[in-house]
Amino acid sequence: MLIEAGPLGLFVLSALALNLTPGPDMLFTTASGLKQGPRAGIVAALGISTGSMVHILLAIIGVTAIFKTSELAFDVLRFAGAGYLLWIGIRSFSERAGDLSRPHVKPASMLTVFRRGMLTNIFNPKVALFFIAFLPQFVSVNSGSIALQILILGLLFNLTGLLCNGAVGLFSGGAGRLLLQRPTAAKWISRISGTIFIGLAIRLALTERA
Repeated sequence: MLIEAGPLGLFVLSALALNLTPGPDMLFTTASGLKQGPRAGIVAALGISTGSMVHILLAIIGVTAIFKTSELAFDVLRFAGAGYLLWIGIRSFSERAGDLSRPHVKPASMLTVFRRGMLTNIFNPKVALFFIAFLPQFVSVNSGSIALQILILGLLFNLTGLLCNGAVGLFSGGAGRLLLQRPTAAKWISRISGTIFIGLAIRLALTERA
């Protein structure tokens, strides 16, 4: 067997525990769902999972190790991500009161929501460092291809993350849809979403390489 049942079970439990812990991905999904409904929350979760998959593939080929050894590469990626999140947050704040509840106002497309989720994850160097530190702990050199083991573990981690973030996006989207029917609530959703995005930007900008 490529990965033994014992280590695999422990990995799945660990992945669930980690993905159920509130963090940047869950906050991003929550904000997206609140702002544009359940579909946007799920699409944001899909974008985040796609970004994670990029990190996993880079970890397999060794590119991710650059962020562990190069402070410059780490800083460039984190500041790019912080700038992107800041831009999304400012755009949320710039929406006029009640705009989100008006049918003639075109919301961000699902492709845009997906892209934002994916890029937010890709631009976070901490995700890259996490995968190269976490996944190898469950790999056995005596169980065949290490790259294939990491890929399988990465896919499982991504699946648990998608389920957790998707559920959060669905719930927050349902709540957001009810609130968006009220112009005053729509205004506050814009502010709350903007605050979350800007808070994530500040958090990422202040992140230090371990």
